[in-house]
Amino acid sequence: MRSLETPVFAHWHKVVPDFSTSPLEFYTALEAALAKREIPELTTSRIEYRESGVVSALRVYLRVRRKKLAFDVCAAPFGTGFFFSSWLTEPKKSYKAWGCLSVLVLLALAGMILDKSGYLGCGVAFLLLLLALTILVLGVWQGWFLSEDILLDLPYLGPLYQYFFDPDTYYKEDTRIVYQEVVHAAVLEVVNETLTARGLRALAPEEAKATTRSLIR
Repeated sequence: MRSLETPVFAHWHKVVPDFSTSPLEFYTALEAALAKREIPELTTSRIEYRESGVVSALRVYLRVRRKKLAFDVCAAPFGTGFFFSSWLTEPKKSYKAWGCLSVLVLLALAGMILDKSGYLGCGVAFLLLLLALTILVLGVWQGWFLSEDILLDLPYLGPLYQYFFDPDTYYKEDTRIVYQEVVHAAVLEVVNETLTARGLRALAPEEAKATTRSLIR
């Protein structure tokens, strides 16, 4: 299930009375609208959230993700009407045990060699430490086994990683803002196309504005 306890940065929704359409067709159209925009490092996937508790029904959402941020987009019937919504969120941190275990094993071996061999084992221990660091960095960059936000949360290592590999820059913040605006625009475009195809009016400007996190919480 998806809980509002995890970070939500913006939310948008629109209710359309006496209306119905196919959620999966809407998601397919949205994926096509995003594809033509050629947003770098963008991925889409279908995910299922429960409506409430563990025995409640499942709802399919479209996740539109780029790096740490993701839009979870919903299209679903509600009574005789229909609603569209999008949540700009930071997905839960994740890792794969095999990658983390390999790094820990290399670090443990380096420590054992250094403890048993003294100065003679310094070279081997250093190579093992270098290998562990290389696997760790590549694992984060490529998403093999560790999400970047987990590494950034680590004491000492997190700030070092951010300083050398993930510093905050004007360009980084610009592209984050552009990603949010472009995806939201794509959602509105497909919603408007869906409405006008049924003879309904397109959204007014005031209906297209998202609510920011500070207003939600």
